[in-house]
Amino acid sequence: MEKEKKEDLRVKRTRKLLSQALLSLLDHHSFNSISVKEVCEEAMVHRATFYTHFNDKYDLLAYSLKNIAEEFLLGESNLEEAHLKLFNGVIKYKRLFSQLFLKEMDSLRYVIRKEMINVMKQEKLRDGKTPSISTSSEIRIAAIAGATLGALNWWIENGMTLSGEEVYNEIKRVLNWGMLKRCIMK
Repeated sequence: MEKEKKEDLRVKRTRKLLSQALLSLLDHHSFNSISVKEVCEEAMVHRATFYTHFNDKYDLLAYSLKNIAEEFLLGESNLEEAHLKLFNGVIKYKRLFSQLFLKEMDSLRYVIRKEMINVMKQEKLRDGKTPSISTSSEIRIAAIAGATLGALNWWIENGMTLSGEEVYNEIKRVLNWGMLKRCIMK
């Protein structure tokens, strides 16, 4: 039992080192220019170790972004709190998000969109009225996630001069938030 726990800690430590190495490299280089070899050198791990944990650098990026998303979204049962935390997370990791959103958007958008959709689905299922989510609710959830990502992209492109809360409040106003929440919860 103790041996299993130590192995789990080693796996966590290695993944954390690789993730930190990637995030560190992203401070100075574009994602496309970073190689697995550079990540391994920065993390001081062997290339074989990298491939034991990740398929490629995109897999590592998804893992790293998921950890960042969880830092801000994990445990949020409230859609509004999750949105505000997302914008605060972007402020904390401003350089990373600016680079990824403006240069390598697809991977980042996918991970954020997936996490946002999960939060909204969990909120809907938590109400206890329905055992599953209807197709129309799935479409509404995807539309909200898309609109939020569009506003997030605009905010980053324009230097994040407004606060995250101001942008979020504008999203709520434009999307008629109260009506959308009622539609999703149906």
